[in-house]
Amino acid sequence: MITALLAAAAVLLTIALPTFPDGLSAPILAYLALCGLAGVGGLLRSAAARAQLVLLAPWMLALGVALLVGLLHGNLALQALEDALPYFLFVLGLTAGRGSGSPRLVLAALILVALADGLHSLWLMETFDLSRVRSTYYSHKVILGHLLIGLYAAALLRTLTPSASRLRRGALALAFGLLVAAVIATVSRGMVLGLSLGLFAALAIRRPVRGLGVLVLAAVALTIYASTFWDLGRSYLRLGSSATVDGRVREIQTCLEEFFGSPAFGRGLGAEIVVEGFYVTYVHNMLAYHLWKFGVLGSGLLALPFFSLARQALRASRGLRPTIVGGALSVALYLVTAAAYKSYILVMIVGLAIGATLAIVAESRDEPTDEPTDEAKDGSTGSRGAKDGSRGSRSGGRRRASAGRPGPGAAIPPAAAS
Repeated sequence: MITALLAAAAVLLTIALPTFPDGLSAPILAYLALCGLAGVGGLLRSAAARAQLVLLAPWMLALGVALLVGLLHGNLALQALEDALPYFLFVLGLTAGRGSGSPRLVLAALILVALADGLHSLWLMETFDLSRVRSTYYSHKVILGHLLIGLYAAALLRTLTPSASRLRRGALALAFGLLVAAVIATVSRGMVLGLSLGLFAALAIRRPVRGLGVLVLAAVALTIYASTFWDLGRSYLRLGSSATVDGRVREIQTCLEEFFGSPAFGRGLGAEIVVEGFYVTYVHNMLAYHLWKFGVLGSGLLALPFFSLARQALRASRGLRPTIVGGALSVALYLVTAAAYKSYILVMIVGLAIGATLAIVAESRDEPTDEPTDEAKDGSTGSRGAKDGSRGSRSGGRRRASAGRPGPGAAIPPAAAS
């Protein structure tokens, strides 16, 4: 429980942290200390958290090689340490979430922070004419993408909440709706597209026929009302506008040129490129960034643990799986198309969400089920079992752990950002 409280405190403290820090301040140091204590607490408390740490061992090799390559290229050591920080924060978040005694408390904290930042951005807006303004004009914090994590957490907790708890389910549904409004108000192409992908993926997994019907209906509507949707996209999502896209494309092209110069190991941690006269240390594409700084070998090492994490998450019950997959896809789309993978706030929150999810999946798999075992199905009863050497009992023999009970009610996952 102490680990969960420390993790929740670190998450709540992010409300007071700057989006783009300029040096180490007292709140940032306190945040880093809480992250460290929560991560270490999770490791000390849970063997499963320690197993996750072992799983991430390839990261240590990738970071070590990238640091060495950066030093050989003469990259700045301070920038190299800054580049390495997000990976350590993710690990601390993962172990804290996996080892917390109350993963639901951790998810609740994520919802509160997302709601606080989302509602604050909506409150600051002078008008809700999204063709002229965006919430990001008034609050830079919402571009981090943690609103999507809050959406996912609200959807997952609602799925886990019994139908009899109407008040709690209603509160989580309200939180989900408010966060959807906050995401839409960002006018972020990545977040809106990620939200759409997450919702559709959850629906398609939970009810494949209905998901196919929605896809067909959307295709027909887009065909019939193509001009209307195009006008809406131009005014809302800035489709056809190259104001921000061109700059990001140049960033990506430049960093890929650097990658092709050293494809095996990349340019190392601390690498910089010059774009339009400015030194740039990251780009708005997570895949291109990792190829640039880690090369093919390092990027492969960084990707390896996620296959195991995905396999663990997919062991969830049929009731939880749609929410988990939808949330993962929406956040992944956001991270790939934006630069928030460098945020010292978001990476820890993502790690916490993944760790808490894995803890909940493990809990659901350990719950007993009323289904009898094979021994019981064979007709083993108390007296007969004693005479025949059977292990059965009059109550039906031993029970086996279920793969997880489907959660009552359906939930819908989140989205991603630009």
